[in-house]
Amino acid sequence: MSDIVPAIGGALVKTGSVIVGAVRFGIVVAQLTAASATMAGLSHQVRSTFKYVEDCAASVDRLSDTAASLNVDPLTVGEHRDAATVMRSCKDDAEAMATECEEMSSIFHTTADEHIADYGSVADAANNMPDGIDMADREFYSNR
Repeated sequence: MSDIVPAIGGALVKTGSVIVGAVRFGIVVAQLTAASATMAGLSHQVRSTFKYVEDCAASVDRLSDTAASLNVDPLTVGEHRDAATVMRSCKDDAEAMATECEEMSSIFHTTADEHIADYGSVADAANNMPDGIDMADREFYSNR
């Protein structure tokens, strides 16, 4: 009876190793896909936020014009115009940030696709190993 225990233990260890490898593959792909979606969403959010800032700047310009037409002191009118200018001054930085986020999203997406291309067939083979055929040691696949 003691001869059976090591054989069952060895099979369980190998099966567990295959399952862990498949789970890791799935987790990596899921994390890369999630990172891609998050970065795309961040890019959209940056652009949306800056659109709001641009609208605020236009509103401040209108207030400046109204204040000037009502003979409000030039210093106050000038401060409002300066505020609108400051709001607009970050446009280039916001656009650069949004573009960088889009590029990162694309890189994460490409990395996920490449990971699937490189290791997807290995994960599929590991998940679909016929009974009685042992999977090679994980280190065999580490130098692909």
